[in-house]
Amino acid sequence: MAQAPARAASAVRLFDAHCHLQDPRVVAVAPALIRAATASGVARFAVNGTSEKDWHLVKQMAEDHPAVVPCFGLHPWWVPERSPDWMDSLRRFFTETPEAAVGEIGLDKGSHGKTIDFGEQVEVFQRQLELAKELERPVSVHCVRAFGDLLEILKQAGPFPAGVLVHSYMGSAEMVSGLANLGCYFSLSGFLTGMKSTKAKQMLKSVLKFVASLLEMPEAELAELSYKNATKLFSYPGSKVHPEAEAI
Repeated sequence: MAQAPARAASAVRLFDAHCHLQDPRVVAVAPALIRAATASGVARFAVNGTSEKDWHLVKQMAEDHPAVVPCFGLHPWWVPERSPDWMDSLRRFFTETPEAAVGEIGLDKGSHGKTIDFGEQVEVFQRQLELAKELERPVSVHCVRAFGDLLEILKQAGPFPAGVLVHSYMGSAEMVSGLANLGCYFSLSGFLTGMKSTKAKQMLKSVLKFVASLLEMPEAELAELSYKNATKLFSYPGSKVHPEAEAI
């Protein structure tokens, strides 16, 4: 059983619930990045695979670094490059890596995603959602300009007791309750700064509905709350993450 990484001197604990440290642009310096982030208070990293070409890198990174939670999935951008036996390969990675979650999977109608057949995206997405339910693992979902489709598919396939992380959420405030009722969590990224302030505030108040105003909540309190939420999501049977070990 992997123990929680030593907590940094900083009073703030963070859980990076979605990252790609296996990306060719950073993989060579990933160990240094992990050390630096850990020193700044980041205790866990959910590293998401995107295609058959990088699942082995994610697996190795999780073996080398106790702080890394491995995730395997076929990202919508790589759907056209999938092999005929991609699902069998994906299942093997979960068999060999029982601590893994599912991700990154999803739907994309953005500038790049719209060049990829949406019917194929949906088929691949649905098969991976079913796998996540079968394995009782949380799943990290990518969604760009397809939130209506996402909600309908999740309604058909759900609910998801193990949880769904809609990462880098950029949808509307009105979509939050419907997604949350299906077991969704929401993560936010730097893209939030590109949203209009009024839309961002409405969306944040829906995600963190008990927060009267984000700016009135102490940074450490919000960080600890998000850390506990991520710990709960990633505390599935076989996971490296255990609530009792993560507790202060």
